[in-house]
Amino acid sequence: MNLLMLGAVMAGSVGAALLFRWVRLPLWPLTGGLVGAAAVNLGFGLEVQIPGGFALAAQLMIGTAIGATIGPDVFKQFARFLAPGTLAVVVVLGAGLLFGWSFAALGLLAPGESMFSLMPGGVAEMVAASIALGYDGAVVVGAHMVRLFAVIWSLPLFLWAAERIYRRWIQ
Repeated sequence: MNLLMLGAVMAGSVGAALLFRWVRLPLWPLTGGLVGAAAVNLGFGLEVQIPGGFALAAQLMIGTAIGATIGPDVFKQFARFLAPGTLAVVVVLGAGLLFGWSFAALGLLAPGESMFSLMPGGVAEMVAASIALGYDGAVVVGAHMVRLFAVIWSLPLFLWAAERIYRRWIQ
């Protein structure tokens, strides 16, 4: 692997993340990093693969950062939202299946790629599973990136609306 190409992709990732921070986009480290790395990789026609050990270390760091936020009160809250949370997962999975079948029926995507593209889940996990089963991972990652950015960037608006609705009609 060419270390110069890897360095360029990482520099693009950091640069875009800092730009996203400056314009105050939500989750700027994640979304900026994704956009910057993809822009450099695609813009220069590179095919950079992050070394396995580096990718593993990054995933461990992310998992550690998330796990460190879990305290004893999380389990108390978990008991309260187990039933509604399960219902929400079933509804989201059902919607993913419905849209996946619809996209496949309309000929927009192949059936397998359509299902992997529209199912909830982590981008890496869905792409890895689709590639392992012989589907086009680029299609799956593209669809998930659209979903991820739409959710992350629209979330502040939805939170603002939910807070206003709660204060006005529920509280």
